[in-house]
Amino acid sequence: MSPSLRNVAVPSTTSSGSWDVPSSPVSRRRVGSATSSPTTPNSMASDRAGACADAAASLSPENEPGVVMLLVPSVTDINGAGGVAARWREYARELERGGYAVELWTVDSQDPNTKIPRYRLANFPGTLTDSPGAGFVWKIWSRLTRHDELESSTTDGTTGKNSKNKNPKNVRAVIMTDLFSNVPLALLCAGAGVPLVYSIHTDIAQLDGINLLPSSAAFLQGCAGRLATVCVTTSQGFAKQLRARGIRWVRKHYRPLPVDAVARAARDATEAEVAEARREMCAGAVDRPLLAYVGRWSAEKRLHLLKQCRPAGVTLAFIGDGPMREVVEQWHDPPRVVVLPGMRPRDRLAVAYRAADWVVSASAFETFGNVPYEAAHCGTPALLQDAQGFNDQIDRETEDRGALLRFDAADGEKSVAAAMDRTAPLLADPERVRAAARAKSRDGVTVTEVLAEALEMGARGRTGDGSRASVRVTSRRRLSCLALAFVWATCLAGVLAIMKVCMVGFMWVGVDFTAGMAHQRGAKKKWRAKRSPSVANDLDALGGEDASPASASKKKAFSSPPSPARILKPWAERGGGARGGDAAAGAFARKKGPASAGLATGRRRATRM
Repeated sequence: MSPSLRNVAVPSTTSSGSWDVPSSPVSRRRVGSATSSPTTPNSMASDRAGACADAAASLSPENEPGVVMLLVPSVTDINGAGGVAARWREYARELERGGYAVELWTVDSQDPNTKIPRYRLANFPGTLTDSPGAGFVWKIWSRLTRHDELESSTTDGTTGKNSKNKNPKNVRAVIMTDLFSNVPLALLCAGAGVPLVYSIHTDIAQLDGINLLPSSAAFLQGCAGRLATVCVTTSQGFAKQLRARGIRWVRKHYRPLPVDAVARAARDATEAEVAEARREMCAGAVDRPLLAYVGRWSAEKRLHLLKQCRPAGVTLAFIGDGPMREVVEQWHDPPRVVVLPGMRPRDRLAVAYRAADWVVSASAFETFGNVPYEAAHCGTPALLQDAQGFNDQIDRETEDRGALLRFDAADGEKSVAAAMDRTAPLLADPERVRAAARAKSRDGVTVTEVLAEALEMGARGRTGDGSRASVRVTSRRRLSCLALAFVWATCLAGVLAIMKVCMVGFMWVGVDFTAGMAHQRGAKKKWRAKRSPSVANDLDALGGEDASPASASKKKAFSSPPSPARILKPWAERGGGARGGDAAAGAFARKKGPASAGLATGRRRATRM
């Protein structure tokens, strides 16, 4: 069995952003005396601990905690597995606190006994996913049916009677998340009589590189959900979407991840550490408003929309890593766009949250969105795409945690500027953001509650909602499920092998074999495209004393929304006073000097301010 997860260190993805506005009004309450440190989430931690204790206490003697098999891509590699890695690390800890012995099976496991065979996607070689096949099916089946170690006899010295004790190596239940082998694994659990919890964390209908039709994705997830004892997902909004696709067994959603460690690190961070993080994220222009993207750099995250919608005078910082790293690194153009590659530990991530003014995401792919939730517990609001997952976090009327908008709209840049204007008061009131986040922290069920329900349902037999529990397993059913699992896994392995050969061959000749490959190629092309204005003439068209006559004709053609620095009050008007004897004016209020004349001559490569 794998070692305890308490000793496994998990890095976190981060991204940061900033506004290119000298002396911006939004130069952050986090850096300076106005900063209010986040509160400790004691209530949330105690609620979660109480839920663990209640779930463990509700188990009958027959269902007392035992070994729980976790089948997940990874709990350490966020770049290869995404937010699932961080989520399942926390869930595994919660199960251990509930008294369960966790047997962790991952694609990147170092133990051959608990290692899931890996399938390498041709267009995403770094992605951690499983390779289905007959060998993997037999390996799991052997573990589930290891009955020779189920019971041991002991003799009571007082009464002389023999008693039987259950061996803790017996698998009490299985929890799996999104894998290629979900259906074969569900068949094995049904045949072995082991309760199964199927956790849907990924919208595979939109997953770049696969791009299944919603009906195809629903068929695969629906088959696994039908065979599972309990089917659960990450948010209420995504659960509704899955049910609309016909996966009617998804009736519950998890509570958000516990963020005690992040909130505590944000509270303990010194003002000097926050100021230093902001200088790094803004490339020294600390007075500019700061937008931060934190996460994987992959095509489905639509990072190019964030770059396109960056208002003039705003710094946008990207922190993280991923398959699109080569393209994202080319965007580095401080202080307008700051690219900080590499995953960060959670303590540094918390400091980055406090240093940013807003966290941002244009992804329409999320099933929950861990980053804005963590940032909110640090007091940082968010500007998010109006899509699944995110719309469960932001109240459209109160906007206590930020705003929802459409980055992919024709007026996306204006929408971002307007959202920044509306939510600017939150920058001076981080406690309001944290309070709104804490109110959402109790929405949903814990993983221990889901597991306790699965064990109880397994003991009752058939449940009221039509899902099958694992009792009264006959030899015929065992053989049937095992045979179907072998057939399904073998056929799937064959299909994936053929697809891999075709994908590699067609990629070599420059032809897109799948819709996912075409999407990836198109995304790279879009991401490499320059965002107007990208030349000196377009910069001159923004206005200024040194604009050339040739560029004057373009001034009306180029339409840009007003910078948030023009909308909000300059730092000097907010009581910032003078710095070094010079009044700190708002963006574009200063006259152009000799140092800025080069922008109009085109002697250096430049982008818009």
